[in-house]
Amino acid sequence: MPRTRLWIREETRMLGAIQIMTGILLDCLGLLWMYLFFTQIVAFGAAYTPIALLTAYPFWSSWLFIFSGAFTVLLEKRRSPFLVSYALVVNIISACISVIGLLLLSIEFIKYSKSSKNPLWPQKLVNSFRNICSY
Repeated sequence: MPRTRLWIREETRMLGAIQIMTGILLDCLGLLWMYLFFTQIVAFGAAYTPIALLTAYPFWSSWLFIFSGAFTVLLEKRRSPFLVSYALVVNIISACISVIGLLLLSIEFIKYSKSSKNPLWPQKLVNSFRNICSY
C-alpha cells in the first residue's frame, strides 16, 4: 500500500529561515570584501585579489541559499510531492555549494600564508594604533 501522506518535520521552516539568513549574510560579506578590496588599493597602492572575489562566490551562492531557503519554507506551508522533490534537490545543491565555499576558503588561506611574507593589514593597524596612543 503506497503512502500518500508526506511526513515533514516541523523544523523545516526554521531550516529555511537559517538558509535565507545565511544567504543574506554571505551577500553582505561579499560586499564587505569588495569594499576592502577597493580601499586597499587606495591605502597601500597594491592589491591582493581574493579567490572568492575572482569567482564571485559570495554573490551567486547567496542567491542559491536564499532560493533554497524559500523552497524549504514554501514546502512547510504547502506540502506536495512536487515541492518535496524540488526542495530536496535544491538543498543537496546548496550543500555542495557550501563545500565548494569551504574549499575556496581553504585554498585562500593556504595561498595567502605561502605568498605573503609581510602582511599588509596588521602593519597598517599597528601604525594606526601607535598614532592614536601617542596623543
